[in-house]
Amino acid sequence: MGFFGTRASYFSDLSLILEFLVTSAFLLGYYFARKRSINAHYRTMVSALILDTSFMVSYMVKSLIEGRTEFKGPEYIKAYIYLPTVIFHSIISIVVLAMALYMVYHGFRNTTKTNGRKMIRSKERHHRLGKATIITWLLSFASGIAIYYMLYVARF
Repeated sequence: MGFFGTRASYFSDLSLILEFLVTSAFLLGYYFARKRSINAHYRTMVSALILDTSFMVSYMVKSLIEGRTEFKGPEYIKAYIYLPTVIFHSIISIVVLAMALYMVYHGFRNTTKTNGRKMIRSKERHHRLGKATIITWLLSFASGIAIYYMLYVARF
């Protein structure tokens, strides 16, 4: 039993907490970008990247130590809800990871530190890709929460 009193392990609950923190940092970074607080946006997004790396490491450690978690619900829920959610989450998580890494690269490559951070090239592209990345991230986060719920909270 983890931190939250569910069937989840401590590692699963730690992963959930880290994902919540990463998502909060991404949303805060998006807020700072919308307010044109570029220095705050930059610091927040770097923090989000560090938190996300921590999440990935904790998830890998969890997978190595605990192995795969079996779905314990009815077969029809597994076939029509759980597995499609897992497949969607797996695909979109890979896509959003690539998008986020590209956004970090793009942000570093196209900013300057003169009198604080400032985007010097491809500002419009960074904005469009940033919106797409945050939406994709939220879909990944929501599907991850749904999987956590089905595995550890729901009583089928």
